[in-house]
Amino acid sequence: MTDLWLGKFWPVMGQGAVELEISLTGAPEAVAALKDSRLICGLTTAAGRWRHIHERHFDTREGRLAAAGISLRLRGEGAAAIQSARRTLAPLSIPKPLERPVGVSGFPAPTGDPDMDAAIASTLFDLRVIAETRVDRWSAALRYGQSSFDLSIDLGRAAPPSGLKTDRGAEPIAEAEIAFVAGDKPDLFELARLIVDNSALRLGAPMKTVTAANASRNLDRFAVGKFKKPPINPEAPAADALQSMIAAAADRVIRCQDLILQLRSPTGPHQMRVALRRFRSVERVFRPALQTNKVYALTRRARSIAQALGPARDMDVFLFETMPDVFGRENEPHGAGALRAEAERMRAQAWADAHKAVAQQAFVHFTIDLAEAGVLAPWRAHLHPQARAPLWAFAPFALNRALKKAYKAERLMDRTQLAARHPLRIALKKHRYAAQLFGKLYDPERRRPYMTALSRLQDALGIVNDAVVAQEVADAAGAGAGPDAMRAAGFISGYKAAEAEAAADEIDRAWTEFLETPAFWRHDG
Repeated sequence: MTDLWLGKFWPVMGQGAVELEISLTGAPEAVAALKDSRLICGLTTAAGRWRHIHERHFDTREGRLAAAGISLRLRGEGAAAIQSARRTLAPLSIPKPLERPVGVSGFPAPTGDPDMDAAIASTLFDLRVIAETRVDRWSAALRYGQSSFDLSIDLGRAAPPSGLKTDRGAEPIAEAEIAFVAGDKPDLFELARLIVDNSALRLGAPMKTVTAANASRNLDRFAVGKFKKPPINPEAPAADALQSMIAAAADRVIRCQDLILQLRSPTGPHQMRVALRRFRSVERVFRPALQTNKVYALTRRARSIAQALGPARDMDVFLFETMPDVFGRENEPHGAGALRAEAERMRAQAWADAHKAVAQQAFVHFTIDLAEAGVLAPWRAHLHPQARAPLWAFAPFALNRALKKAYKAERLMDRTQLAARHPLRIALKKHRYAAQLFGKLYDPERRRPYMTALSRLQDALGIVNDAVVAQEVADAAGAGAGPDAMRAAGFISGYKAAEAEAAADEIDRAWTEFLETPAFWRHDG
């Protein structure tokens, strides 16, 4: 099970048909204005209509249904009460909701899906309302290109149920959902591009679903949680794994937007950069099997975005981790205050640049293109036979290739320069992503020592890299804040230099251990 929603690019399986649905979000006033825009007025094929929808979302206190990928709701429309149940089967496919009218005493009613019924039945004594959503929905039919769509605009709020002890308050809901009905599926993504070009909207998380899923864990709708690798089938074509990982990357990038745009949370740039790096690494693993540059072109754009977010991440680490770690909470050296003030100014500038990078239309188009690559995968029309081979047959080739690049980076490394270890660190990160992607294909007992040795080596390389970055930031901040601040910056540089030297010695030991650990995918060790 997985809770990937891919920014609500949901290919919904039901009765042999596939629906695709895109969710767009923005400020409530921007979402509300969409229905009266010249674009939508020109595309509607019939007058739209309003209705009010009240939904109660059910789960256990521990979120057992959400963990199982099940959404259970009771929807009120006028006098009717409708049960809606849905479960996720794969990263890119979700069945249509199983719906039926129910009375208050008849909830939860059988869904007709034995597995889902068993999961819901196991929670009966713990089931409770975890969130309520109330929205005014405007809906209309659209025609664009060769295709027809249903557009729904939801405006309202989500709130914890009365009586539930929680730190969460009411949260606004403002989203437009475009559901593909018939025609040419790429038209859906073209329509999304057209809309974002003519409005202040962007791809977003499905607010009602995310709010309810997080409510059971007392989290707000901005919480992104840990990255969950999509399940892989060893017998399926290798290209399936690439498509799933692209979808997962799009999912993660879209989830992280609001952490940057609305919260300015330090976790935002970090999580988004990790998602972008993971996507780039996976593309590199499969690049020899792709006879097209379409996915590679996306990685170039991903790299540019990650670079724009880098300074914000570096300044967050310096202010919230490096300075407290080096100086402690008391007895800061003279000049530390001036150094911090300059670093905070630098952070504000870096965050302005990061916000701009994510807010601009080029980023919104990137998310649409990345999502299309994960959902419709037009690149699959140009595959080398390797990509059509079973995943278990492709994995050893990919792992050997990634490891070979790490060996080369180590051979070329200048051990007299701490910063020269960075290429090895990057090569090992890429190798680790490949090892994680294919890891479930192999015996855990054989895989564990290798991953442990790899982690120990990466940790040592990470300490050196963090020290180098901290020194660079300290020097830049000190140079802009006067002699006292420069002396405080020198204190940090010296502290981090000693830390890096110790880690550099550990790198050599960890590298030797890594070389001596059998590669888990090789039968000959």
